[in-house]
Amino acid sequence: MQKPIEQVSLQTRIIKYIQEYIQEHKLQPGDKLPSQGALSDMMGVSRTALREAVKTLEAEAVIEVKNGKGIYVGRSQRPQDAFSSVLAFNNEKEQLLEVVEVRQALESEILAMVIRKATDAELNELGKIEAILMQKFHAGQRQVQEDHQFHQQIYELCHNKIMAAMIKLLNDKMDALWEFPLNMTDPFRESMPYHHDLYLAICERNIHKAQAINTKLLGCVYADLVHQTIE
Repeated sequence: MQKPIEQVSLQTRIIKYIQEYIQEHKLQPGDKLPSQGALSDMMGVSRTALREAVKTLEAEAVIEVKNGKGIYVGRSQRPQDAFSSVLAFNNEKEQLLEVVEVRQALESEILAMVIRKATDAELNELGKIEAILMQKFHAGQRQVQEDHQFHQQIYELCHNKIMAAMIKLLNDKMDALWEFPLNMTDPFRESMPYHHDLYLAICERNIHKAQAINTKLLGCVYADLVHQTIE
């Protein structure tokens, strides 16, 4: 009888890789692991994704991160089974949903600031990013980088250092939304057309319209995450 391949999140696979590395190399508590840069290269994943997995393993005392010294094997070593994989998946999913909720709250205020403060020249620069983003979307090409740049540029145009600092605190989690989270192959396509509408509303200096469109945009992101499951 053929057994279907289990689809697990990127975070779960990174966690499993590190645990297997510890077991295969017979590392003991206090032994040093490769650096985060080396682990990232070995697994072929971004440092952002690796950092989130490292935080999870550190919270479970599987590893210990010593500032300026590196990563060491921690006190607790628990085997990674199917149940813990599901828990890791669900925890990541829950965190991402909460990030989207916080994004919606913060971005509503950020859009109001952008519309009040951004110059026409700055909006023209934002338009260049939006144009490439939509061009790639309609051509069926990946537009992850441009999507990320579009939103980051909006954050910068609010010209508020406190708000920028608040967004920076979320950056690691927010960046995961552009990393194809939960093993999603082509996420958030439904949200793409709203980027053009959002840009037009910003250029019209229409705060309520821009906020409403952004709510729809993030609603698509939220719905995609809600419906993603381990198959």
